[in-house]
Amino acid sequence: MRAQGLAAAMLIAACGRSRGSEPDWADASAFILPEMADPVGAARPGMAFVPEGLLHAGSDVDEVPRVADAELPGVPVALNAFYIDILPWPNETGAIPTTDVTRDEAERLCESKGKRLCTELEWERACKGPNSTRFEYGAAYDANPCGAGATPQVSTQRPSGQRPACKSAFGVEDLHGGPSEWTASTWGRGESKDLGVLRGGNDVDGELATRCASAGSMAPDERASTTGFRCCAGNRNAAKVDLGVKRGVPFEGAPNALRPSAPLATLGGVSCGPPKRPEPCSLARAWSWRPFANVDLAVAGGCVGRDPRSRCAVAISRFADGDGRPLVEIDTGAQIPEVVLVESKDNRIRIRGGDAHGAFFREASFRYGRVEVKAVH
Repeated sequence: MRAQGLAAAMLIAACGRSRGSEPDWADASAFILPEMADPVGAARPGMAFVPEGLLHAGSDVDEVPRVADAELPGVPVALNAFYIDILPWPNETGAIPTTDVTRDEAERLCESKGKRLCTELEWERACKGPNSTRFEYGAAYDANPCGAGATPQVSTQRPSGQRPACKSAFGVEDLHGGPSEWTASTWGRGESKDLGVLRGGNDVDGELATRCASAGSMAPDERASTTGFRCCAGNRNAAKVDLGVKRGVPFEGAPNALRPSAPLATLGGVSCGPPKRPEPCSLARAWSWRPFANVDLAVAGGCVGRDPRSRCAVAISRFADGDGRPLVEIDTGAQIPEVVLVESKDNRIRIRGGDAHGAFFREASFRYGRVEVKAVH
């Protein structure tokens, strides 16, 4: 009956969420068996016990950094109890983690010990702990506990169990800072290929790579010197990631924009409204920008006042719950903002402004939830 209670709790949590921030593309779900017995018996040596509970899976759409086409949008998922190895295989303090194995080889090694590979959501819950923190050690990024920010090649040579602060609230260690780890899950994120899911590991962008929600993929029959594994035990949870992936037109005009822009500090904190309601600022330009899959941004701007005293700006925003949440705004001087797409792998946009010295340009690029702006000469 506990599993049924958890399923009901998950339904209540999902229906009662106030965030309401999932975009239309976020077709995310979890599948849960109605009955699944908890693992019972004596504590397992070298393993941590993870009790049944709710996982806040993935990351909220406003979190930064975030990989929109790889992470669930912060949805509640009910999981039954299970056990997980405290350290990566061979699960021994001071040992160098085993790498260079395929997923099937990792599964067989776990089975040789009466265990199994973890699912990716079991792995994520073991990392986030009972409060679903972003990192195993807490909510805010800190490179020190897990030695984050090193290359995968360097990280895989570190002995296990040497970083006591790199531990989740469930007592699971070295989930990050070492090799990435195979899970039993299939990459359920809109890809047609048969890819397996990797969790954990390290990279030079430590804040991005060492979040508990971070995930990677690799063909199950491949092996890598930077990929190892750890084992779980108990009945396998059926919950899985099922995330829709949408790739829209990278950049297009929105001539019939109905929503006002986000408040623009450059214009004194006012929003620019559609042409039918222009005061105090008329929405002179509007575009939709989709730099990556599952990322849909609004670009809009206008001016307050008239030449030669006009003040103009453009805002790049994400809309959720009907409100604009500005990511960045760009002062375009006295010129009505004009924006074009720069053809590149990251779909940058170029913004034109003007002042007493003539025209000037800024380029904006989107990176894992942040918009970075630089001058173009």
